[in-house]
Amino acid sequence: MMRVLWLIQRYEVHAFDLLAEALGAHMKVDLVRLDPDEQKHLKSTFERFDFNAYDRVMTTLRTKKEMRQWRVMRKVPNLVVFEYDACQNYFRGSKYKGRFSRYFRRLGGPRLIVSGVGITEKFCGEGFDAHFMPKGYDPRVIQAGQAERDVPLAFIGRLNRSVYAERKAMVELCREKFGLQVLRTQPGADYAKGLHRIRLFLSADIGLGEYMAKNFEAMAAGCVLVTYSQGDRENDALDFVDMQNVVLYQGEAELAEKLKRLFDEPLLAESISKAGATLARERFAYDRMGERLAHLLQEPLQPRRMNLNCLDRLPWG
Repeated sequence: MMRVLWLIQRYEVHAFDLLAEALGAHMKVDLVRLDPDEQKHLKSTFERFDFNAYDRVMTTLRTKKEMRQWRVMRKVPNLVVFEYDACQNYFRGSKYKGRFSRYFRRLGGPRLIVSGVGITEKFCGEGFDAHFMPKGYDPRVIQAGQAERDVPLAFIGRLNRSVYAERKAMVELCREKFGLQVLRTQPGADYAKGLHRIRLFLSADIGLGEYMAKNFEAMAAGCVLVTYSQGDRENDALDFVDMQNVVLYQGEAELAEKLKRLFDEPLLAESISKAGATLARERFAYDRMGERLAHLLQEPLQPRRMNLNCLDRLPWG
């Protein structure tokens, strides 16, 4: 049986413990959480491990700290980088724009697992061994709730980071024109409780190139997910079907038309919410994603190109 060492952050917001448990049904998994100091000093941290005892060494660490220690990272054998933030490599205005590509070249081109179809294709186009697996959610915390949904249209999430400028603009527009509410919640149970109050959850991942985790969380909680469309390739890969298990829009006029229909036809909205919750539970719950991740790890690795020019700098401004 294949043996995998998975190194993650100690304060990881994603439920990777549950995903690791699901992966453990298909291979032997050692999940190790590294605190900030251990991530800051990877050379000494890595001395604790016998990497040769593992068929794969997978990392999901703090991006900035990992990139700065590329000389240490490139020595890790059978390396797989599982990176949820790799989409920032292509964001307009992101401080990480182009830096993931540079970093992965410095590592000799390890296997990459990223969370967007289009992002995967872009990395493959640059010659990387990139594979797609969507973001997921924790079904231990979020389930389809039966509470009365007293908030007709709402959003929960980040707005203030520069990479979310287009998201913020759409949310503000919907506040003004459609009465959207922006709810504030704490992570965990309070967040799940907030989702259970929402009938229509507005998502606006504009310019991001993929669907963020909140889309799947909202679906799983029983909201009608009304989300900016990332295009046919992304939607097909996720089995998103407009007005059946999700509501897709690309502009203000289309959004206004579909919101009106959802408010006028409550049975249609209920049907979409149920189908969306079913899809989320089957496809995006971490306890159901182990086999998919196992398949990506089991595929033979491409040879690392360790003779690449690694003298380019990663300025941090």
